Amino acid sequence: MSIFKLEKLNILSANLGNESSLPPIAVKLSLGDISNDSILDENDGLFINYGAVESAYPYRYQDLYDRKLELIKYDSVVLENDYIKATFIPQFGGKLWSLIDKTSNKELLFKNSVVRPCNLGVRNAWLSGGIEWNACFKGHNPFTCSLINTAKTYLKDGTPVLRFYYFERIRVAIVQMDFFLPKNSKMLHVRTRITNPNDEVIPMYWWSNVGVVQKDGDRVVVPANKSYTVNLDNQPIKISVPVYNNIDVTYPSANLTSNDFFWTIDENKRHYIAQLDKDGYGLFQTSTSRLQGRKTFVWGNSQGGAKWMNFLTADNESGAYDEIQCGLARTQYECIPMPPKTVWEWIEVYGALNTDKNLVHGAWNDAQKEVEGAIDELITQKQLDDLLEDTREMAKSPAKEILFSMNDGWGSLELLRRKQEGKSLLMNDHLDFGEVQPEQSTWINLLKEGTVGNHSKDEVPDSYNGQKEWIKMLEQAINNKDKQNWYAYYLLGTALISKDEFIRAEKFIKKSIALCSCAWNNYALAIIYKKTGRNKLEFKKMMLAYQMRSNDLSLAKEVLRTAYENGESKSAVEIYENACAEVKDNKRCLLYYAYALARTGRVKEAEEILCGKDGKTYLVVPDIRECELTETQLWFYLQELKGLKASDIGEPPKDLDFRMFTKREGWLE
Repeated sequence: MSIFKLEKLNILSANLGNESSLPPIAVKLSLGDISNDSILDENDGLFINYGAVESAYPYRYQDLYDRKLELIKYDSVVLENDYIKATFIPQFGGKLWSLIDKTSNKELLFKNSVVRPCNLGVRNAWLSGGIEWNACFKGHNPFTCSLINTAKTYLKDGTPVLRFYYFERIRVAIVQMDFFLPKNSKMLHVRTRITNPNDEVIPMYWWSNVGVVQKDGDRVVVPANKSYTVNLDNQPIKISVPVYNNIDVTYPSANLTSNDFFWTIDENKRHYIAQLDKDGYGLFQTSTSRLQGRKTFVWGNSQGGAKWMNFLTADNESGAYDEIQCGLARTQYECIPMPPKTVWEWIEVYGALNTDKNLVHGAWNDAQKEVEGAIDELITQKQLDDLLEDTREMAKSPAKEILFSMNDGWGSLELLRRKQEGKSLLMNDHLDFGEVQPEQSTWINLLKEGTVGNHSKDEVPDSYNGQKEWIKMLEQAINNKDKQNWYAYYLLGTALISKDEFIRAEKFIKKSIALCSCAWNNYALAIIYKKTGRNKLEFKKMMLAYQMRSNDLSLAKEVLRTAYENGESKSAVEIYENACAEVKDNKRCLLYYAYALARTGRVKEAEEILCGKDGKTYLVVPDIRECELTETQLWFYLQELKGLKASDIGEPPKDLDFRMFTKREGWLE
């Protein structure tokens, strides 16, 4: 018998804070471009960089969080039977927070003891641990730290089903996930349904991201003898496994540097991945054939890798974990084309696996045979395929009860637009997106009245929209009712910036400024100047935007970032020293100030900010970005300013070492 219940979870948590007041147009999402000059076989056929999204626009950044922990109560949903207990938190994108094997009373996942957001998500904030479900475009999905629609329904035999769903605005697609524990099942089942309701092909992405505690002796087993990864030039390459560079990379803790291993699995083989401990016990995942990709991610056995894992959890814990993942494509360097008016569906299962430890930790071929045989004893490929078909009616039926609503006004807005334009609907009549909300009021007005309406320059813009149909309506509006409306030109300009259409964007943003100069359109023009290499103009405009709204923390962070990147150190010092208390208290702003102090000769003051007056109370910047070395570089720079030669500097303090490699990265002032 499967139990479905709602519970409250008390978790030590940082304050997630408010969303940024600015549109997400300044920083590229990618952490490094994958070179199309790949070193692959002619039959590999990867869609390298297809569907790349470089901006989170129209979503706003979630980047105003802190690191101070206090007890917060969260709503959770529990699915449980005699064998498995699965705990989900809707507020974090439906994250599977915990998966307990009740027969051994062991946690199968890396269950983080705290909620501590860090800058790894497409909207900045991201949480390590558990299982997250990443859809539509590359990266940790835009709802990682947001509530998604949560409902309850049933299989035809009465088994309760937990449903999560949402409308995704960049791809204009619908994502639905149904979780259940069939009678006597030892595995959690998730049935996913993605819909492309559009008239054209869209790039599609899916990766289930599973955090597992990393322990010495753990081995990842997959039915692959090769893996895709990247070389030092960021080119995709194919390597032989399990041994690469004299390291058995199937043992996560043995890897020296941060790395992704995308396991190359033949289409005619059963697709699975498992991470098993020294006794042959651990977590496994398998699926129907739609999910072709399997991956292992490791932070690396280095000081920087250890720092990152600890940074994502409680200060007194190592937080050591790695990730085993599964996806639609063979790598995360790509999306795959999804035809118009199409639904893709699949089932994944997660559960505990007991295997012969001698075989699992013996020859690679023996390990693969042992794991596949153990999985087959629990569930065969045919049983999975049959279950996908048997649950199709449930997946297309309305939920019996809405538990938590994200007030998904964007899904409702898209339905209204399609109805008014006589277009086909979203192919998901069974999903309830609720009603439009105040956040959509500008777009309702544009749809019904042909104008975005009147907006005060002193108010934070309520929302953005980059969908091509809304861009067309904005273009029509500025030629009619909104000819003299600064806000319409501003919305159109920011949408075009997000699509790298800088010439047209500059024209519309400058028109917006001419009609009503304000912080928002001057900020947008500064970003255009940044993107087109006009750095002096960028800083000038960013400074003007900040001066118009100097109590806005988001703008303060941006003007100090611009000063840092463009060497405007004297200006940065002046900005910070004359800023309001909220800006001075912000650790990101303080980091830029320390760098500016160092560059202007105030080395001791800079070092006291970075390392404390006692030399060991180090600056903690909550939103340090994955692969960002600003703090690490500042420490090296300060050593040089104190007269040390590069060969005499040594390694930075571990609290300031965010490098993900064993050798010191090159660093610049």
